[in-house]
Amino acid sequence: MKKSLLKIGATLMLGCCIAGAAAGCGGGSGSDEITFYHYAVTNALNTRLEQKLSDFTESTGIKVKHVPVSKDNYNATISTKFTSSKKDMDVLYLDQPLLAQYANSNLLYKLDDYVTSSAEESETVADTNTAGFKFNKNAFNESAWATTVYKNSVYGIPLTINTSVLFYNVTTIKEACGLSTDAEAVEKVEAIKTWDDLKAFAATVDGLGSGYALFGGMGSGGYMGWYSQCFIGAAGGKLYDDTSKTVLPNDDGSVTRAFEMMKYMFEKSPETLYNSTTGFTGTTSSPAGKVLFSLSHSSDIKDLDVAYTTFGAIPFPGETAEIGSVSNLGGENLVIPQKSVNKDSALKLIKYLVSEDCMSFFQSCTNNFAAVEKYASIDTFTTDAASPTYKMYSVVKTQLSSAQVRPVVAGWMQVNDNGIPTHLKAYVEGTKSFDDAIGAIRKYAAQYLK
Repeated sequence: MKKSLLKIGATLMLGCCIAGAAAGCGGGSGSDEITFYHYAVTNALNTRLEQKLSDFTESTGIKVKHVPVSKDNYNATISTKFTSSKKDMDVLYLDQPLLAQYANSNLLYKLDDYVTSSAEESETVADTNTAGFKFNKNAFNESAWATTVYKNSVYGIPLTINTSVLFYNVTTIKEACGLSTDAEAVEKVEAIKTWDDLKAFAATVDGLGSGYALFGGMGSGGYMGWYSQCFIGAAGGKLYDDTSKTVLPNDDGSVTRAFEMMKYMFEKSPETLYNSTTGFTGTTSSPAGKVLFSLSHSSDIKDLDVAYTTFGAIPFPGETAEIGSVSNLGGENLVIPQKSVNKDSALKLIKYLVSEDCMSFFQSCTNNFAAVEKYASIDTFTTDAASPTYKMYSVVKTQLSSAQVRPVVAGWMQVNDNGIPTHLKAYVEGTKSFDDAIGAIRKYAAQYLK
């Protein structure tokens, strides 16, 4: 779930995902062809994908039929497939928050028997089970792996991951702060480590809230719910307490402070400015734009490679230096439906998809980092270490080390997409008090969380 907030008017290339197949519940062989569902991609990427699958078939004898679905229709399509009597879906891409929902309904194949912890660097290790291997959880990003575990069982294998940072327009910063050089603008922004630093910076901008917007907003719906985690985590809080089953626990006041910071950011960011044609990225004729910062992720970096201005990125500031920088986690998992009759073949396809042979492709396809730690390479995106683009990817990669997992709880997607954003928006707009907003979010969550 990574939507661009950069207001650049260009259509983002859809992310890429893959699905393959599996052998029967006991690991036996079903059909000689497996089917995977994935986001539709460009023709060039589709050609590369088909070559990858052809290589897989040549080495294993397992045929793969792939079914591309537009990103906007993807979740609805797979939901229908999961409840259909047809067994024509073997491996598929699944957004992290949906895993608990499907696992809770016994629709996903449990992978506990195919997981191990090994000191080896490889993402899989040989085993005598029906698949012939196990996935090595220690080779994957720890937070990414946590998104696959529901009620102490593993239901997916992480593919790629992402997190949010603060991007900034160097030309806008220079103009808004009355600076002479790009270097001064970069130095001024790079000094921001805490919320107080950010507020002190904002105080130096002439016309902030009228001529300039502090940031480009948080989108709406699920995007606003996802981005809110940055502020809550950076205040030392969390979205959900597993022990008390409390949504947005606030005993330490962290959620109060996070909401207050979001309100501050919105008050300094008129929607008319960040939705203008110049927005965050500006234009050739007006390169500075009107937005100083954009809360976004690596999927947008490719759209910041323009000739008329320079962009940078900093880790999301923590409320205090003691808390440090904390952000959210997004990404893709690969899962096998329980009803697949080709489970062993599906496991072999997933093994191939998270291997070195495919990880560079998936990074290019999604503009996210590989979930297997040793394959998470900035060089996939650019090899120019001195470029602003390389530096922005570096910040995202660093931020992943402190990215927080969303609650792996059935029903969380409803809370993220509707409960949090609806009432958070009312709070930042001043139509609801904090207590009323939190109360409404918790009341809404009680209808869906299991």
